[in-house]
Amino acid sequence: MTMNPPPVSIRKFTIYLIPVIAIFGFHLFYLHHLPFFQHNRMASIALDSCMLVVFMLLALFGIRLLKRRETSISETAERYKSLFDNHLDSIISFSLDGEILSSNHGLESLLGLGEESSKSASFLPMIHPPDLLKTLHHFQVASEGMPQNFDASFLHQNGFPIPSNVTFVPTKVGNQIVGVYAILKDLTEIREQKKEIDKLYKQNQLILNSVSEGIYGIDTNGRTIFWNKAAEAITGWKVDEMLGRRIHNLIRPLHEDGTLVIPEDNATVNTMLQREGAIMNEDLFWKKDGTSFPVEYMSSPILDGGGQLLGTVITFSDITELKKTQELLIKSDKLSAVGQLAAGVAHEIRNPLTALKGFLKLLKTSSAKEQYYIEIMQKELQRIEFIVNEFLFVSKPQATHFVTSTLYTIIMSTVELLQPQALLSNIEIEAEVDSGLPPVMCDENQIKQVFINIMKNAIESMSQGGSLHIHAELKGSGNQILVRFVDQGCGISPERLPKLGEPFYSTKEKGTGLGLMVCYRIIEAHGGFMNISSKLTEGTIVEITLPTTTILSKGEATG
Repeated sequence: MTMNPPPVSIRKFTIYLIPVIAIFGFHLFYLHHLPFFQHNRMASIALDSCMLVVFMLLALFGIRLLKRRETSISETAERYKSLFDNHLDSIISFSLDGEILSSNHGLESLLGLGEESSKSASFLPMIHPPDLLKTLHHFQVASEGMPQNFDASFLHQNGFPIPSNVTFVPTKVGNQIVGVYAILKDLTEIREQKKEIDKLYKQNQLILNSVSEGIYGIDTNGRTIFWNKAAEAITGWKVDEMLGRRIHNLIRPLHEDGTLVIPEDNATVNTMLQREGAIMNEDLFWKKDGTSFPVEYMSSPILDGGGQLLGTVITFSDITELKKTQELLIKSDKLSAVGQLAAGVAHEIRNPLTALKGFLKLLKTSSAKEQYYIEIMQKELQRIEFIVNEFLFVSKPQATHFVTSTLYTIIMSTVELLQPQALLSNIEIEAEVDSGLPPVMCDENQIKQVFINIMKNAIESMSQGGSLHIHAELKGSGNQILVRFVDQGCGISPERLPKLGEPFYSTKEKGTGLGLMVCYRIIEAHGGFMNISSKLTEGTIVEITLPTTTILSKGEATG
């Protein structure tokens, strides 16, 4: 049965009482040497009795204090032993020579040792050989008074290594280092969890980087926390450039009209505020090079298991090609409608035109004044006939007769044809065309029609005179020829450029818009493409690219 310790007040009283009794005893001892007590036997006996009582009290209290001290030390030792033995980590007590003085049950459990094996005099066989030198070095440093923490592996009884975290702590008695404590923590489960986390992370990265849509995530402060490969490819921003940065100011700073995007217009901000996903059918993102592109994107909140908002994940797609396809479909519908209209209108007009032209020929014998009016009527009828022919070209496929031709011949014949008109308008035509350019497979009349249309437009745009420069050269690897027409005309405004080639859209007062549309269709039918660039007051550049027949011509030369 364990006795409960006395209250604190009694213990303090006892501690204070001992010196009082001791002082009283010394006074008695002093009185014993006085002459009165030496010559008075009864007084001396009484004094000796008091001194005996005092010394007995001192002995009693001294013994009690020693027992209490022993009990306290014993209890403290038991506590430390319980902590030592029952700690989940492995704890080993070493001498300064590295000899195992004691170890707890954790070491037995960690390495699968028996009780006797765990008390082996040598620790070295337990260390995984690759970590031996490192462990000895850290032990030496700890034995000099510096605590150490490091990772090392130790050999299980069955021979496989156990990854562990090791802490060496110097054991001190007073100011003297007498040994080293080692605390070993098993890292097997932590390593396995880390492997599983790394595996999941890599799987997530593979998924993120395998999709064609751009995916990125932001935290509640709007800073990027992940950014996939597709987002890199679409925007030009690398993942290292994006992580930790506020993304809103980078990829969505402006509306299409150039005005700033405020947070209220930002679907990702609204997603975090309302904790609900949002789908934007169409928006505008900006690339690293400063160009914008249309996107369709979806934002969804990132919530933890407790419903706490962590951020937002955004998936976006570049819909530039989709919009182009939509525009082409709209344009195709327009062309179809124009073709149906043209077929009906052209046939309705052509028959009366034939009759009118025949009657005008019969009237040529009239007076000079009437002849003047007849010529005006003929010119207007020719104008109407030209428009009708354009309608007919749009309304039905034209029979093409592809032959091997040289663009040099076609360009020079077109220049010769339009040279008089250019001279009357004070315009100089400069043709820089190599006669040795490879031939092309084309319908000469149709290509000539394109060149005439472009050159006439250039001449008409230079009302105050100027120059038209024509240049033809090989492009790329030599399988294409680029023909460039550069004029010094009035130019075309940026908002009008995208509409060129649409039916019934023209920059000229009396134009129908069918001429350029026909040009586009002819060049596309020849496997080429046409591009128009222009600046107001500076002029227009028309570039036409056509494939060559170099391989075909070589085959014919050898055949």
